Amino acid sequence: MGHAMVALVTQGDNRVPVLDASTIVPHRMGGGPPLVLLHGLDETRAMWDALSGLSRHFELIAYDLPGHGETPAPAGDYEIEDLAEQLAALLIRLEVPRAHLAGSSLGGMVAQAFAAAWPGQVDRMVLCDTSPGLSEGARDALAVLPGRGLAHGAVRRADLMDLAEEIFAPTLVLCADGAELAMRDGADFLARSMGRGELAFVPGTRADVVKERPDWVARAMETFLRA
Repeated sequence: MGHAMVALVTQGDNRVPVLDASTIVPHRMGGGPPLVLLHGLDETRAMWDALSGLSRHFELIAYDLPGHGETPAPAGDYEIEDLAEQLAALLIRLEVPRAHLAGSSLGGMVAQAFAAAWPGQVDRMVLCDTSPGLSEGARDALAVLPGRGLAHGAVRRADLMDLAEEIFAPTLVLCADGAELAMRDGADFLARSMGRGELAFVPGTRADVVKERPDWVARAMETFLRA
């Protein structure tokens, strides 16, 4: 086991993880530097299928977050930091000591938490339609939506504002140009607060840049990640 892998194992204390990484079914495609794809809230790994052309240059690693798709929900509450810890355990299992990360919405929050806690394991990062925390109005709206599960609670409680200054990986923040002001402000905060962040608004989009402009996003990601 290499030094980078040991860093993952010894990060944090010795408590039992809240989330079990063995419940995850990873899907790998292509060859090249690893690129972990983290989907959004109420999505599955399939949201990234339109960007499968990136497998020409990267090994794409996608999986379903707890309570989505193939991954069962745990018995109790968890936080964004627990999802990041689960990702760390998964990368140990897959023998991936260092990777690019791309996260949308919920997945973008997981990527932020992971990059701050395990900086040595992150090469470059792309964040789509995400922020370090929801606005008060968005929290209230999420709380009253029917049938919402544990992931919604984790997103609603998330406050990652203090982590941005601890993220040193080159990061491209993509935001829909028609997004609400709070989301635009959150994206701007991330890009400004990170040591090596940059912001781009995706033209012709309102809320989900990966779904609405997959070709544009794929080109931007390829250019950024191969720089």
